[in-house]
Amino acid sequence: MKREATLPRAKQVREKRNTQGNQVARRKKTSGARLALPPVMVRGGTPASVQNSRAKTKRVKRRYDIALPAPGVEMRLPAVPVIRVGWRLVSFMFVLLLSGVLYYLFTSPVYRVKDVEIAGGVYLSSESISRMMLIYNQPIFLVEPQVIASQLVDTLDGLTSAAVTVSFPAQVTVTVEERAPVLVWELDGQAQWVDAQGFAFPPRGDASNLVRVVASTPPPAPIILDEGEETGESHPLMTPEMVTAILSVRNYAPDSVDLLYDGEHGFGWHDPHGWIVYFGMDDDNVKMKIAIYDTLLRHLNREGIQPAMISVEYLHAPFYRLEP
Repeated sequence: MKREATLPRAKQVREKRNTQGNQVARRKKTSGARLALPPVMVRGGTPASVQNSRAKTKRVKRRYDIALPAPGVEMRLPAVPVIRVGWRLVSFMFVLLLSGVLYYLFTSPVYRVKDVEIAGGVYLSSESISRMMLIYNQPIFLVEPQVIASQLVDTLDGLTSAAVTVSFPAQVTVTVEERAPVLVWELDGQAQWVDAQGFAFPPRGDASNLVRVVASTPPPAPIILDEGEETGESHPLMTPEMVTAILSVRNYAPDSVDLLYDGEHGFGWHDPHGWIVYFGMDDDNVKMKIAIYDTLLRHLNREGIQPAMISVEYLHAPFYRLEP
């Protein structure tokens, strides 16, 4: 009975040893096959070892320990991951901040033009000047001083120059220089102011202190150089010499009469006694012409002649007419 019990036990031991031997043989065979494989190079990718190392890499965390008053006792705070700020994040934040600032500047009412200060105007009212400036309720950053100044000079007759200054937050100042009128030129019921250079512009205000000329024909057109045509500048109505002649003749005319202009005989006036006198187109020898006129007038009075027109246009050939 004892022999029969030991036989199966021995058989089991042998089978176990055979199984372990087979496993060892398979392991050696597999390891030999692996050693026989050639090395493999990976191009354009990340090796598995690097990927595994990255996968295993943990984000560094910063730990804080705070010592408590009791000896040997401290409190550990939760670990906080260390955040590294890159240049892309910094650029994005900068762009975002700049966009917000620009949006505020262009939309805030603080930087919008509400009023314009006008300086230097004498005949032109502040309302007429500011009405031509299309800058109200616009951001101060969009106001172009040089463009506005040029538009004012080109649009408003009677302005010789304009200067526009801009200051923050929304202050606009316009300084203008106007033409100074010296006479009123009236033709066919239409009156214009004329300055010393012969430029005409619409009347603005009281003209009682200005020399008044009632014309029957337009004045001779001034000679304009080609450069003036190309620049697009406005042209004078008459020459400066003609303006000087009008002012010179006015010094000898009666205070209560207006000067007359005729394209054939020049300047003169309608005398209160009933005749018209002409002195020509220019102011040459005006004093001599006045002296001849006074002499001729005394002669006509002695002779009892009532003239209708007296002309001293030509210094050496004065004449008179009994009929207009």
